[in-house]
Amino acid sequence: MRGRSPLIVLALVLMALTTTASGEEQRFLVEFELHIDGVERGTPSMMLLAGSPASLETGSDDDGYRLEIEVEPASAAPVNSLWLHVAVFERVGQGWEELVDSILGVPEGEFATLSVVDGDAAPTPETAAVYLRVRTTRSVPEPVVEES
Repeated sequence: MRGRSPLIVLALVLMALTTTASGEEQRFLVEFELHIDGVERGTPSMMLLAGSPASLETGSDDDGYRLEIEVEPASAAPVNSLWLHVAVFERVGQGWEELVDSILGVPEGEFATLSVVDGDAAPTPETAAVYLRVRTTRSVPEPVVEES
C-alpha cells in the first residue's frame, strides 16, 4: 500500500490541475498609457478573458482613438509570459485609421512598450507618433464563501 500512495497523490494533483485549467477562464487586468503625436490620450484599463478580443473607444468625433487587444498566454515562452495582440486606431472623419498593429511578448506584471517614431527620433511619449505602454496582471479569482 505504501508504494501506491505517492501515485494516488500525483493522480489527484493532476486531476485538480486539469479541472482548474479547463474549468476557470483566465482573466487579466490590462492597463494602458497611450500618447499620440506627443499628447497623452488616456490611461484606461480593462479586464479581459484570455483569448477573447476586446476594444475600447474614447474621445470625441474629432479627437477619438480606439484600442484593440487580445491577451494570449504564451505556451512556448518563459513562465507567465503573454502575447498581447495590440492595435491602435485614430478617428479620421467618420472612420478609423490604423496607426499601429503588433504582437508584443511580455512577462505578466511588467510593462511592454510599443512606439512609432520618425527616422532616428528617440522613442519617448513626447516625440513618438504613437507611444503605448501596456501591462497585464493575472486576476486571482475571488474565493467562494459558502454560508451554512
